[in-house]
Amino acid sequence: MKTNTALLITVAVLLVIATFVSAQGHWEVVGLTGVAAMHAVLVAPNRVLIIDRAEPNPNATLPDGTTGWSCEYHLDTNTYRVLPLKTNTFCSAGAFLGNGTLLSTAGSDAVKQDKIDAQSGFSAIRLFQPCQDDGCWWAELPTPLSGFRWYNTMVTLPDGRVLNLGGSKVLTGLNSVSKGNPTYEIYSSSGTSDAFPIQFLVDTLPYNLYPCVYVISGGYYQGYHFIFANRQSVIYDINQNQVIKALPDIPGPPRSYPLTGSCAYLPMTYENNYNPEVMICGGQAVQSYTNPADNSCGRINLGDQDPAWDMDDFGGQARVLGDSVALPDGTMVFVNGAATGMAGYYMDGHYLASDPVLFPVAYDMNAPKGQRWTRYAATTIPRMYHSVATLIPDGTIWVAGSNPNPEPRQDVQFITEYRAEVFTPPYIDPSKPRITITSFNGSAINKAPISVKYSAEYQVTFTIAGGGQPGTITSSLIHTGFKTHSQAMSMRCVKLLVGKVTANADGSYTANVRTPPNAFIIPPGPQYMFLLNDGHPATTAVHVSIGA
Repeated sequence: MKTNTALLITVAVLLVIATFVSAQGHWEVVGLTGVAAMHAVLVAPNRVLIIDRAEPNPNATLPDGTTGWSCEYHLDTNTYRVLPLKTNTFCSAGAFLGNGTLLSTAGSDAVKQDKIDAQSGFSAIRLFQPCQDDGCWWAELPTPLSGFRWYNTMVTLPDGRVLNLGGSKVLTGLNSVSKGNPTYEIYSSSGTSDAFPIQFLVDTLPYNLYPCVYVISGGYYQGYHFIFANRQSVIYDINQNQVIKALPDIPGPPRSYPLTGSCAYLPMTYENNYNPEVMICGGQAVQSYTNPADNSCGRINLGDQDPAWDMDDFGGQARVLGDSVALPDGTMVFVNGAATGMAGYYMDGHYLASDPVLFPVAYDMNAPKGQRWTRYAATTIPRMYHSVATLIPDGTIWVAGSNPNPEPRQDVQFITEYRAEVFTPPYIDPSKPRITITSFNGSAINKAPISVKYSAEYQVTFTIAGGGQPGTITSSLIHTGFKTHSQAMSMRCVKLLVGKVTANADGSYTANVRTPPNAFIIPPGPQYMFLLNDGHPATTAVHVSIGA
């Protein structure tokens, strides 16, 4: 009897632990990244492209014996393939062209040392055409940008071109009139445009590096751009090169590099005509490594004629250097970061950021104020300066990076981090059956993107593990974005209209899913269509290319 009682107690304890882990999500170290993940972007269903600066990563040796600073991480095998580059990509930017090619621009000065020979990347243009095998390589163009850019921001435009904005012309931790590049240019398949001056990037000095830029999806200012830097923001017409409306300053401290807060374009839905809202969280009031981060978030409704900031806390935890990830259930997750300090490398005997924040927080934009934040399970790996996080097709979050050291180090408090983790949010409940998408519009699912149109209906066929019946089927279209320095460039999440769900003779089901009506809502190019059953995502999303 004692044995049976002990067994029952053990089982009960395990069930409580399993329930607790499921309620908060869980972390798993899955592999090594090869190079420090300063920048990351999901380029195919099973591949994340990682970009570092030109530095001596010890496990990134190319066949010729030189050292690489970019690699392709394979999600299915948790291995990596080192990619050669010629230009220094330090603190650069990226966005997809409408045809699905990744455009990477800018960077830093030349580096020549043992096993590294990097040309200046300040005006560099690089292209990467994703593929489904190991035949993808960087192409670096001889034609330069209109000028030098470092800490610039890029975003895909509704016509498939890419806007490239801001930055500095030299290495700096703080921008200035003499160092800054207060212009923007537009890149298309025919090359880059001239540079156009933008006074906003003068007015927001010195905290205007990596400005937040978004195409406005709907409402009164649809098609214009929201631009944020420091504490200021404007609605801007890039075609006429003029401010349409100056917005109120966000309350609280500066929130741009190096006092880096997190920017996010909140999920949209057909239910409110894709109303545009932006959220900016965290930051820091003083350029000091001892000053605490800020525990506030501002949310602004760009669908209003006179947008105003609505303030909230940051999930109960001050945070700087955090990263935002949009989940297909409409939740925004913030992960990584520090509770003290600012962006920058170890300097003069101290780290510029410390007190790592190990737990993510989830934000439900539709919940009543005061009930919007949920704290998730904590990792054991500090990830602060130069960390990244991105949604991947199985609905989990891939997290990597953290390198606060001027060169890769493993013998210090905050090491150059090469371990990659996957965080499984609690909306993936292992006790409940998941759905598996088996075909899209009658065609088998594979890794290549399937071409779809705007404002069109498609049939998504799926099965349910264990032969269960579907509950409420929802769908989201997500562009995961180019991730670097707390930026999620071009990241979008759109809830799609799901029509009739029918049962098929073979036990599967088919849902009719309608894509968004136009490219203001989500830009042309590669996206991922997620299907959810009662809020639980399918085992993988469908890789699509919309309006390309």
